[in-house]
This record gives sequence, structure tokens and C-alpha cells, in this order.
Amino acid sequence: MSDHVVDNGIRLVGEVFVPGASQYLNGNIGSGFTHSLLAGAAGVGLVATGVAPLLGTVALFAIRLNSFSTAVTGRNFWSGGIEALAERERREPQEPAAARGGRTSGSAPATA
Repeated sequence: MSDHVVDNGIRLVGEVFVPGASQYLNGNIGSGFTHSLLAGAAGVGLVATGVAPLLGTVALFAIRLNSFSTAVTGRNFWSGGIEALAERERREPQEPAAARGGRTSGSAPATA
């Protein structure tokens, strides 16, 4: 088994217990602390107070995912997602409206 797989597995398990663990393991103490602080604020401010438990849970997951993504790829989760969407759009360009007969992509063709 590759060392990278084991290292990434340890980072991922660490994120379950401590938000920002991937950053701490990479030696990025400042970034790890920021992720831990953001997760703590989301946990206390949204989940524990009952203000928005679902939103808080999603925020906690996203913060942990961002920490892991940044530690493994060097790019944060948000820029990686945007780049993936841009690459998909570049590979599969939308056909022009004229080629669809002037209709939108979800509408039925006009009948005469």
C-alpha cells in the first residue's frame, strides 16, 4: 500500500476528531488553528444554540473537507470545485440556442 494512501487516511481520521488536523499534521499550524476556530464557532453558534443545526452541521463538514483538501492537494475545496466545473464546461460546451431551434434546453419543440 502506498505511503500517500496511509498518510491521507490518517489525515481523514484526524479530521473526524479535530477539525484542522490535516493542517496540523502537515505543519501548517496557523491554517489548522483557523480551521479549528471556524469549526468551533460554527458548532457553538449554529449547532449547539439550536439556531440552525442543519446549516451548522453542513458548515462543520465543509470546514473539515476544506482542511483535508488543502492539506492533500494544496488547493482549497472551493477553488478545486470551481476549477472542476470550469473544466467540465470547457470540455462540454453548451450548444447554441439556434441549434436547438431557438428553444431553451428543457422546453419541448414547437409544433406547427
